[in-house]
Order: sequence, then structure tokens, then C-alpha cells
Amino acid sequence: MWNTIATGASCSLLLSLTLTPVVRWASKRLGYVAYPRQDRWHQKPTSLFGGVGIFVAFLVPFAMLYGYDRSLLFLMAGATVMFGLGVIDDLYRVQPYTKLVVQIVAAGIATFGSFVASSQGLSLAVIALTIFWLVALTNAFNLLDNMDGLSAGTACIASFFLLLIAFSIGNYSVAFLAAILCGATLGFLFYNFNPATIFMGDSGSMFVGFMLASLTVKSNWEGATSLALTALTPVLVLAVPIFDTTFVTLVRWMNGRSISIGGRDHTSHRLVAFGLSERKAVLLFYLISAVCGAIAFLGVWYNALLPALLGTLMVIGIVYFGMFLSGIVTYGTESEVGGRPVVDRGVVFEVFLMHKRKIFEVVLFAVLTCLAYLGSFVIRYDGDIPPDHFRELALSLPLLLPLKLVVFSYCQLYRGVWRYFGIHDLIAILKAVTLSSAIAMAALAALMPVFHVFPLTVLVIDWMTLLLLLGGARLLIHVIREYLAGLSEVKGKRVVIVGAGDAGELVLREMRNNVRLGCAPVAFFDDDPEKQGRRIHGIPVLGGRDKILESVERLAVDQIIIAIPSVSPEAQAKIINICQLSGLPVTLMPSLADLFFKELSGTSYRVSPRAFRTPMLKVGEERAEP
Repeated sequence: MWNTIATGASCSLLLSLTLTPVVRWASKRLGYVAYPRQDRWHQKPTSLFGGVGIFVAFLVPFAMLYGYDRSLLFLMAGATVMFGLGVIDDLYRVQPYTKLVVQIVAAGIATFGSFVASSQGLSLAVIALTIFWLVALTNAFNLLDNMDGLSAGTACIASFFLLLIAFSIGNYSVAFLAAILCGATLGFLFYNFNPATIFMGDSGSMFVGFMLASLTVKSNWEGATSLALTALTPVLVLAVPIFDTTFVTLVRWMNGRSISIGGRDHTSHRLVAFGLSERKAVLLFYLISAVCGAIAFLGVWYNALLPALLGTLMVIGIVYFGMFLSGIVTYGTESEVGGRPVVDRGVVFEVFLMHKRKIFEVVLFAVLTCLAYLGSFVIRYDGDIPPDHFRELALSLPLLLPLKLVVFSYCQLYRGVWRYFGIHDLIAILKAVTLSSAIAMAALAALMPVFHVFPLTVLVIDWMTLLLLLGGARLLIHVIREYLAGLSEVKGKRVVIVGAGDAGELVLREMRNNVRLGCAPVAFFDDDPEKQGRRIHGIPVLGGRDKILESVERLAVDQIIIAIPSVSPEAQAKIINICQLSGLPVTLMPSLADLFFKELSGTSYRVSPRAFRTPMLKVGEERAEP
């Protein structure tokens, strides 16, 4: 069977590599080209109908290499209807409700095939849920096709992990179909990755989405022994399109926009607005898809409990990622985002959750508490919890969960602004977790006659795990922001910062948090030899003041910011004179202590005599070129 699968994948790959340039040539000759529009992302005319190459590359090995199977024929019939609908939509623009009706018909054909093949029949609820899944995933891939290589690459990764999972559980028909779909999308991706020379169009995205959704339904996940993992596996494999569609639907609904009309507000667009290149944004989604697929594969191949926990944590991480992206405005003005404050690169939970933020926090803390408790048993027993201890877990969790949530509320963990997380917040979490664990231990000791075999080491592990999860949850937003800031390619004035101390770090952080400044930090300078040659948030400290003049020309610097408010005025004056010799604009950052003495009086403000004792420059003033 493995030879058939490998042959099918190779055949579809070669066909896709061969047919796609032919389709591209024909599309240009016939004038079927997507021209740039305001609501579209691409910047140059690009050929359409790449989906034709994908469909043919899939159909030929399917027809030639696989034997007769009625359910597969129905599945292929449904996929062909979906492909035909996409072709007509590419040519004539089908109305959304008409498109939905045809999609339901195609999903019904495939579902009927499953009914025919099933010896036990299907309930109405299962039929309805299956049709909903097929239609939803088809449209999810259709929406995901918004940036070069994103939809094709995600489909290729998802089909690859479907191939691994299906093969590992002995479902060879699904493995075969996943293999030829992987080959077809991989061959197309060669021409569709940035900069794309051809788009798959609705014909390709609908066919690929429908086929992937059908494969996840057709596989019964017999190897997934956990019920949670059984439901989680297809969600993990198709995490990226589900996440993007859910995110766009929620944001457009909240902003009063039509969900069916395209726009530049997808998750990938927001990453580019944040500063990532298109390639990096697409590769980041490839990484997310690969990690989710790997977790799903581990859940089927190894013990199901631990991957189920990892999968749940991954889902939580993706939710955080969505909250972060919701704070990035990709187009429009403040009024277009519903009157909410425009944020730059920051993280604003309120944009997504609004007044329901506290409810979300309580739910999140409850989920993390359950995960920590379950995880402590998994760690204690190496993933194989004995039945009598599993009983203790099930009995004690309803007691401990409300108890801990009440302690968290008493310690005011729900009152913190998550965007700003520091040592004080970490200490508050430590106190709350320690207090809740101590009370939990006392409660369990008092009820010891009920819990006969309760292992106390679990409570110690639970304390450490919960501390890690709650602290990590608060820190995750910062990790996402800092990691993406490191990947971003900020365009604007190239700025060097003189002073690698606290003030310089503050300037760097503000530049990264506020994209409207249009500043791209490139280097620090500091006379402290301990800092020279090191990096601060990825920005190098090139040397002392003697290196400024030779470096700014080499680095094509546009502006110099001096952030050394703690040194004497005489020392500042010497450094300012050196910077002025470069002929570049020079800005002096005042000390925070000076700013504290600025006092407002009526409509004007006066400055305390203690402020601005340095006579060289005023606050924020750029020194004129000599």
C-alpha cells in the first residue's frame, strides 16, 4: 500500500508542476487575470484558475491508482461539484446565497456516500454536523486564500499530517487521498509562493478545503483513544483556516462589516501591518499549522492524554494570538474600528473582549486550573493514571476548582491589566497560587476519609504547574509581541540611540510599541565597556562615543537620539557636539525626574525651576544642523 501512496503523491506532484505553468499561460492569453483592487492584497495582475491544475493533478492519480470504493466516488463527486462552483464563481461571481446552496448540495453528496458505506447508518444530528463541517471548512480555505502561498502551503502541511495520522491508524484510503492532495498543493505552491505568478482562485480553494474537510470526516480516528483528542484531532490539523475564519468573522461582525465580502483584515494582513514581511507572515502560519499537526499526530501515535493537554494549551495560545492581532489596525480609521482607541503594536484585550474581559479571565483561569491539576496526575504517573487515582481526581476537582477561583478573586488576580506585567504581578500570582494550594491541601486532609489513596505529591506538582501556567498566561502576550517585533521589518527613519541604559531601553521599547513614530532602531552607543558588543532586545551596542561618527554613515542613519539623562551637563554637551558633527538631527531625551516637575497651570503650563537644568536642548527639540 505504501508504494501506491508514494506513487500517487509523486504523480500528483509532477502533474501539478507541469500543468500549473500551462494554466498560467492560458489564463494570460484568455485574459483571466486578477487585477489589483483596494480590497485585495496583491499589487500586480496575476493569473487565475490555478485550481484547475490542482484538480487535474488530484483527479488523474485518484482515477488510475485507487480501486473501486463507493464512498470515495461520492466524495469525489461532491468535490467535483465544489470545483465546478469555484470555476463559475471565478468567471461570473456567484451570489453568496446561491453559492451556499450549491455547497450544501456538494456536502450532502459526500455525506450520503458515507451513509451508504456505513453499516450502522448515520443519525440526523451527525448528518447535519457533517454537512456543516464540510461547508464551513470549504469557506474557511476560501477566506484563507488571501496572501501568496498561504492557502496552498497550509493545505499541503495539513494533508501531510493527515497522511501520517491516517497511515499510522491503518486508514489507507484517507492516507492515499491525503498524499495525492499533498503532492498537488506542493507542486502548485512552487508557483504560488511569494511572489506568486498564479492564484488558485475559488476553484482551487473550495476544492482543497472541501477535500481536507472530507478527509477529516472520513477518518474515524480509531487510534485516538481519548474522546477529547478524537474531537481535537481534526481541529488541530486544520487549526489555521479555522482560526483565521473565526477571527475574521468575529472582527467583521463586531465592526458591522459584511462577512462574505473580502477585505484586508485577515490575520496574515495584520501581521504584515505589524511589520512582518509577507513571507515571514506566511511562514509563521506554516509553523503554527505544523506544530498543531504534530500534536495531533502525537496524540494518535502515543499516549493520548498528554497531547490532549498540549493541544488544549495550543488552542489557548492561538486565542491569545488572536487577541494580540485584534489590536492591530490594518486599514481604516478609528471610526472604522467601532470608535475604539486605535492601537499600534500593543496588545489590547478590550478590543476583542470589550466589557466581557473579566468573564474571559475567570474562564481562562478555570481552564488553566483544571489543566494544571490534570497535568499533575499525568506527570506523577508518567501519563498512565491508575483507575483508583483517576477516581480521586474526578472527585476532588469539583471541590478544588471553585475554591481556587475564590482565592484568586480574593488576591485580585482578575484586576490586573495584562498588557503590563511585572515582578509585582508575578509575586501576586505566587501568593495566590500558594494560598489556594495550602487551603486545598487542608480541605483534602479534612476529607481524607473520602480520598483514601490521594497522593500528596500531586498537590506539590499542581502548585508548580499552576504557577507556571498562570504566570505563563500573563507573560504570553509579551512573548508574542516581543517575538513578532524581532521578526518585523519596520520601515522608517533609521535611528541610533546614544546610551544603552534604562533610558535608552525605554526609547527602544517605545519605538517598537508605537509604529506611528516611523522609527527603526539600528544600534546603541555607550561608553560602558561592559555593554559594548552586547545586544539589548536584539539591537547591538556598537561601541562608545568614538564610534558614533564612523558608524552613522556606514549604517545610513537618519537621526540620533541621546538617552543619557543621568550624566552631568558637561558630559552631555561633549556627546551632543560629537553627534552634531554627523550633520544629522539630534534629539535629547530629558530625565523623567525633570518631567515630574512640569506643572499645568490653566490652559498653559509652566516649568518648575528645577526642570531642564541642562541648557543645551529643550524637551523633544531637534537640534538644528550646524
